[in-house]
Amino acid sequence: MKRFLPLLIVMIGLTSCKENTKKQTASDETLNSIDNSVELTEEQKDLKKNAIPIQNLSKLSDKIYDEIANYEIIMIGEMHGTNEPAEFAYGLCELIAKHEGNVIMAMEIRASLMNNLSDEMSISELKELDFFSGKNFDGRNGMAWLDLVYKGIKNDGIILKFIDNPYQSSTRDSSMYREIRNIHNKHPNTKIVTLTGNVHNSFIPLFDEVRIGGYLLKDSVNFDSKKIMSINHVFSEGEMINSDGTGLQLRVIEREENIYNTTLSYEMFISKIFPKEQNRCTHILYTDKVTASGIIEKDDK
Repeated sequence: MKRFLPLLIVMIGLTSCKENTKKQTASDETLNSIDNSVELTEEQKDLKKNAIPIQNLSKLSDKIYDEIANYEIIMIGEMHGTNEPAEFAYGLCELIAKHEGNVIMAMEIRASLMNNLSDEMSISELKELDFFSGKNFDGRNGMAWLDLVYKGIKNDGIILKFIDNPYQSSTRDSSMYREIRNIHNKHPNTKIVTLTGNVHNSFIPLFDEVRIGGYLLKDSVNFDSKKIMSINHVFSEGEMINSDGTGLQLRVIEREENIYNTTLSYEMFISKIFPKEQNRCTHILYTDKVTASGIIEKDDK
């Protein structure tokens, strides 16, 4: 009997492991879908297949890198005055730098407003730059972008560029496209991550204007259209501080059901966009909630 006792214990252990594995698998499948008993639409199936969950926007998994590895230009669009796209931009840049050595982060900021920027600056010193010391005009020059610039200058793998620079007889989008083109030609083997308002990263004209994404797609001399990614931020509820043309204000977004929060229970994920919508962008960044970027408080002198 003693001879068979160890074998019996091992068999019991293996059986227990199998049961735990089954439970874990079932738990993961349940987490991924809101209700497996409901027949899914083709779009829901597509979403379940392509969604890559995110636990921390600033610390992204290698699965995200696999998704973006073949792209040269990655445009991130945001509603100004929010936290999540800026956090994601840093996480993406850090991820790329880890795999490729360095990355360029190009932001919708005029370079002349960032004069004297240096890697040695503290948060307090960054606040004194013209871009951040002025009145918050549209949500961009708030805490989210201040933190992003600070983390960017402290990361040796991230090269910061500022692309909201005017060219004579050019629209803002045309000017920002030309800045990106010049950066790309100077650093042809380095990925460029851009952070702008979500109108600018559109592939199609919006408000009767060609946007950065459209100019990039048209420039087949300098860019491969298949290597241009455009990401829009999608959310279900929350707050943001920005301007709709009538001045800076806090806006509250009431919760609404959508295909994202009724199909998946992930609070955050990135996914290819539905095929019928790919004329606007290639991917969406989903966060169940959007949070408002804080106003920069001036330090006491």
